Amino acid sequence: MGQFHARLAFISSSTIDEHGLHMADITQKQIKRTMINHSDIVIALLDHTKFSNHHNFVKLCNLDCLDYVVTDRPVEDRHILYALKENHVNIIYRKFFNN
Repeated sequence: MGQFHARLAFISSSTIDEHGLHMADITQKQIKRTMINHSDIVIALLDHTKFSNHHNFVKLCNLDCLDYVVTDRPVEDRHILYALKENHVNIIYRKFFNN
């Protein structure tokens, strides 16, 4: 995969905290890390359950590797929110309504 280059990389992770993204699966971590390193823009797709999950996962990357975080709710954890802003990560969320 290291021979490819992508304009955009859409990735997910098991959890996010103020130190970065973390994965439960080491094989997936290696593949995603390669994509992060070979992409112009990195977009993390994370629902609200991934924030401050506090499981003992392996680190995928620091927050400064991300350009965007797309999530389903506003980020409530002030430590993560501050860290994302400090690392110039754009946060996008969409509020879904039930009809």
